[in-house]
Amino acid sequence: MTEAELARCDFVLSRLPADRRGIEIAPYFNPIVDKSKYDVLYVDCIDNDEIQRKAAENPGAVDRLVPRIDAVWVPGVPLTECIGNEPLFYAVASHVLEHVPNPLGWLQEILDCLEPGGLIALMLPNRERSMDYYRQPTSFAQLIGWSIEKPAKPTPTQVMDFLSQSFEDDGAVDFEPPLPPFTEAKRHYTDTEAIGFAEFVARENHYLDVHCSVWTPDSFVEAFTRVIAAGRLDVEIIGPFTGFPGATTAEFLVYLRKRDDTAE
Repeated sequence: MTEAELARCDFVLSRLPADRRGIEIAPYFNPIVDKSKYDVLYVDCIDNDEIQRKAAENPGAVDRLVPRIDAVWVPGVPLTECIGNEPLFYAVASHVLEHVPNPLGWLQEILDCLEPGGLIALMLPNRERSMDYYRQPTSFAQLIGWSIEKPAKPTPTQVMDFLSQSFEDDGAVDFEPPLPPFTEAKRHYTDTEAIGFAEFVARENHYLDVHCSVWTPDSFVEAFTRVIAAGRLDVEIIGPFTGFPGATTAEFLVYLRKRDDTAE
């Protein structure tokens, strides 16, 4: 790891009870929690063989250590069953939540594994400085709707929104001045291609990995404050944090603390 990457990891861990047992979800080749130093379980929705195949096709994973996961979070199976009902005190998910088709259901399964007072650390891309720039932030209504519908895979609508509204960020985009209209942006997919993929997903029940939700630091707090007030997650929000050591300008960090009803 570079010094910047180490500083980023240290900042995330600084607010977690890292001296106790925790879990990191989808660490891939860039884990936040170092298994050689901490008592942590690595979990992903695919097994080690599939992860290795995925890494072999990813240029960004060249010469990077791809850690072995300890448990597979099988779609449709509660996380508590997948990890053996072990008591956990924190969870880390770096650039994962935005890929989840049912964010509230996913978070609740993690909370079910945590002891009261446990923390979830979420690293998320900031829409204002990412390929999601032209998309609308995810709303309270969408979060609740998805929690009712309980999609296990990205829906055709989620696929369509991502493919038809994201643009190609080659790392050289200057997000400071207003960007040109979306009609002038360089795109990964045409509208026709986006429709084709959305129809394919619906027809074949295929899992297509996309950004299902879209966030800015402010929009996350606004939506989740309403979720909490509506009694849909029993947590408190800590953060968000931006510009901390090692962080990129395209991401932010937020913690969700599981409420301890036994505390006075």
